[in-house]
Amino acid sequence: MTATASATFDALAGLIRETLSLGDVEIRADQLLFHDLDFTSLDLLDLLFRIEETLGVQVAEGTIYRLARGELPDEQFAEKGYLTAEGRARLMALLDDTPANFFPERIHVQTLPRYCTVGALVRLLDHLRGQAPGQQEPPA
Repeated sequence: MTATASATFDALAGLIRETLSLGDVEIRADQLLFHDLDFTSLDLLDLLFRIEETLGVQVAEGTIYRLARGELPDEQFAEKGYLTAEGRARLMALLDDTPANFFPERIHVQTLPRYCTVGALVRLLDHLRGQAPGQQEPPA
């Protein structure tokens, strides 16, 4: 882990503890937000607000979708609200630290954050921080 990633991890771990009122519980990069840490959708919104307020990084809705899709045309990535086989493979490649068995065959596009680990969120924050001001992912 680079020094930047380590600093981001430490800050994010603290924000996760605050969001979930966990005290001094250990937070690890391999933990899944929704599975291991029992996040709810409201917890994720709370965490994203804390990230923006504390770290100055806005994670816009649809960011994971856009990063996983990349240059792939939308109709090849998802169809009728569900990832295609190619879309699923791209999501799994993006979130490569999430065990493959956590990805169901059919993944609804609204559920993509459910497959994120703490480490994936650290990488996302570092990616967004590396962009010039005004270049952050636009809202979906």
